[in-house]
Amino acid sequence: MPNDKTIIQVNNNLADLGKQHDADITVLADAKDFLEKLAAVDYQAEPTAFLKAAQQDRILWVKWLEKLAADDHAGLRAESVIQAIKDNSTKDAIFGLDVGNNTEWALRQLPFDQDQKYTMSAWYGTMGFGLPAGLAAKLSFAKRQVWTISGDGGYAMVMPDLLTEVKYHLPIVNVVLENKSFGFIGHEKLQANQAPYGIDLVGADWAKAAESMGAIGLTATNLAELKAAMTKIEQLQTNGNNLPIVLDAKILDIDPIDTNVVMTDENVFGIEAVADYRKTYELSATEQPAFSQLLADAADNQ
Repeated sequence: MPNDKTIIQVNNNLADLGKQHDADITVLADAKDFLEKLAAVDYQAEPTAFLKAAQQDRILWVKWLEKLAADDHAGLRAESVIQAIKDNSTKDAIFGLDVGNNTEWALRQLPFDQDQKYTMSAWYGTMGFGLPAGLAAKLSFAKRQVWTISGDGGYAMVMPDLLTEVKYHLPIVNVVLENKSFGFIGHEKLQANQAPYGIDLVGADWAKAAESMGAIGLTATNLAELKAAMTKIEQLQTNGNNLPIVLDAKILDIDPIDTNVVMTDENVFGIEAVADYRKTYELSATEQPAFSQLLADAADNQ
């Protein structure tokens, strides 16, 4: 923890206050209740240059993701599929997220600004979480729209759960992001300079497989097909459909941008490293300048 910051710890267990790190302020309370009370206080700090830079950084980030989502000249991107889910989900939708690259894509774009909920596994490598999460969500909140988002690796591990959705007439929308690869493991191997062995998948026609199991199957390979699939899903839901839906989204096998370390500042990472990072993820300096530049611009406008 940084030594030059005020540390505030909120915990509903007295024994845990200050247990792992000394805190300047400790609050014995449930964090949700504490934050709700704090938000209700009539106080507004003067916006700092850092806050303004962070807000601008967020705006540029969202715009860049939307740009990727609108581009299918080389094929369908994962960002396009998540954007379509965002645009067609209800204000109280529930999302069951599998484990892998799909988790990153989903959390970066899905809407959580109203009464949406999501569930995901916090354990590494627990692929196959998506479908059972969707089952639990629909059984718990029968009247709410439920989506599951899985990679083809995780989906293939638990696909028989679709039979349970069919048996109990659970109209869950199951989206399969098929890139014929264990993408998250592939990224790990790239980072460790290992050969990409054991991560390729054969792939399948997941829509036809769904139909053979009694569900409704849809396929999308480009933006036009994706839009048509979402229109069909909306029509089915409006007409009282009671069968699960599987959308087989055949996406490009593109590694999601690595935000573990965002190498956009040449003064920190060097010209060559920044150039390689920008080239890898098609991230221009105009679309996403270094945060230090945004901070300097915000300070100049204070």
